[in-house]
Amino acid sequence: MTASSAEPLFSTPRYATEASGHAASRRIVVAQQARAAVALLDAPAPTLMLCLGETLTTSVDQEGLPSIEALYLRLQMLLEQAQAGTRLYVCGDESFLWHVYRLARHAGLLADEIELFRQGERRRLYCVHCGHFQDIGSEGESSCGQCRVKLLVREHFSRRLGAYMGVCIDPDSPYAPEVLA
Repeated sequence: MTASSAEPLFSTPRYATEASGHAASRRIVVAQQARAAVALLDAPAPTLMLCLGETLTTSVDQEGLPSIEALYLRLQMLLEQAQAGTRLYVCGDESFLWHVYRLARHAGLLADEIELFRQGERRRLYCVHCGHFQDIGSEGESSCGQCRVKLLVREHFSRRLGAYMGVCIDPDSPYAPEVLA
């Protein structure tokens, strides 16, 4: 399958467009930007919302955390103490979504208990040549930030790694021009 195909690969993530009404003992919304999660605050209402920095003027309990690391640590603490029936709604770009997804799975949530809502273009790229992760936009090509190999961003998405695969574009000339200078 080529990049121009209309049908995405089976491994390409599909994201929710609205929150499901599944029963839950507790609902936690984790948002990269609070404004982007407004639609998730309607029915069914969450028990708690964690977000970076800003909070909204709503009746939902919220915690605005000063950094991404603080948000991840707070979420990890909440999930380690979570009871059965907790549902997680995550809103942000793909890099953020899949990091939170891996935290939640590691804490014991099932994949069916996590709903992902994509906002933004940033996504995670994995260089298959050196194992380096980096964040990129929607571009189809990139240079690895570590080994400097020119990479083609494949459509294949690894849920285990939470990243798209980057493979060498041209094995006869693998490095970006600035590396050769």
